[in-house]
Amino acid sequence: MRHAVLAAPLAILTVAGGCKAAPEPAAAKETAFCNGVPEMAIAGRVTDAADVLTAEEEARLSERLIRYEERTKHQMVVATTSSLHGARVDNFATCLGNRWHVGRKGHDDGLVILVAPQERRAAISTGPGMEKLFPDDEALDAVKNMTTYFKRADYAGGVSAGIEAVVTRTGDPQ
Repeated sequence: MRHAVLAAPLAILTVAGGCKAAPEPAAAKETAFCNGVPEMAIAGRVTDAADVLTAEEEARLSERLIRYEERTKHQMVVATTSSLHGARVDNFATCLGNRWHVGRKGHDDGLVILVAPQERRAAISTGPGMEKLFPDDEALDAVKNMTTYFKRADYAGGVSAGIEAVVTRTGDPQ
């Protein structure tokens, strides 16, 4: 699994490649790579475990993700967490993508946007099938743009900006 760790001025933000499990056994993968990442149940296209989004914001973001998947077949989910539990933000995002099986089987085209507001960290993790469409440098730009919203505690605005950066680059600019 490939990782690209990049820093932004406001907070340390990372972009990770790979929502797809490596060919090694899943148990070894979980032990080594997901060390410290707690189990987190998926609640739909938007899992707001940090409770920073209103129900209306979650519904609006979910609807956008549904339209994106219908138009492109690529699957994207958003997650917030109240704590990274000592795990690296890129590992956390990638583990969620792997555990939740984000992306189509055989295409590995999933993408996870993760926000950890208390630790001021965010990550975009892509499956191998998305890396050519949305490379790490563009993911870093998207995360940096998201932080301008996060500075104002506008988490819905930041997540929406991240989603739009992805959809514009990957074939669904509506």
